[in-house]
Amino acid sequence: MRENPFKRKYIHPDTQDVLTFSEQISWKVQGVIRNWWFVILWTATTVVWWLTPHWFLDTNAYIHWMNLASWLAVTVELIIGIAMIGQTKRDAQILRASRKALFEMHDLLGEMRAMIHEVRDLEEEQIDLVNDIIEEMND
Repeated sequence: MRENPFKRKYIHPDTQDVLTFSEQISWKVQGVIRNWWFVILWTATTVVWWLTPHWFLDTNAYIHWMNLASWLAVTVELIIGIAMIGQTKRDAQILRASRKALFEMHDLLGEMRAMIHEVRDLEEEQIDLVNDIIEEMND
């Protein structure tokens, strides 16, 4: 029986974060989009389009080109957004856990300081008692 891809846990290879199915797809697509060859190919296609002015005489072709460019821009932003929102949520959880741990350590340090002061006070009392005993023995 095949595993349900929506239930499967995906691990990000760099961060070791557990990703959802949509985040996994988003990172894979970004791996394709965020490459120089994609930028060069898209730029070359755009330059060829611009350098061929007779293509602009056909209003429908021009509108289709603009629609394609707009669609690509929005789609890329949505794909990146899916991954970034998931990453931001995980980062927020880690930051909250770190903040909680820091406050707990701060409280523990406060307790330790109080204990150190108590120990010092007890040491001073013992020194005073020892000094009193020494004085009584010398009298």
